Amino acid sequence: MTKNANPSGRDEPTEPTFHTVKETAAYLRLCEKQVRRLISRRELRAYRFGTALRIKREDTEAYVKAQQVEPV
Repeated sequence: MTKNANPSGRDEPTEPTFHTVKETAAYLRLCEKQVRRLISRRELRAYRFGTALRIKREDTEAYVKAQQVEPV
């Protein structure tokens, strides 16, 4: 017997695909205002659902990777 009760046989994600500005700010250890600035400067991709902004974890990870500083 398996733990997976999903009839499709695929694992369900353990966290939501989209995160709020607040959740993204906490993850990056920035203030919400700075995350909104990153979005307005198009450094961080975001999606608007009505008046709510949402950020995909993959886009957050891509932003983090782009900020990597190479050793001197």
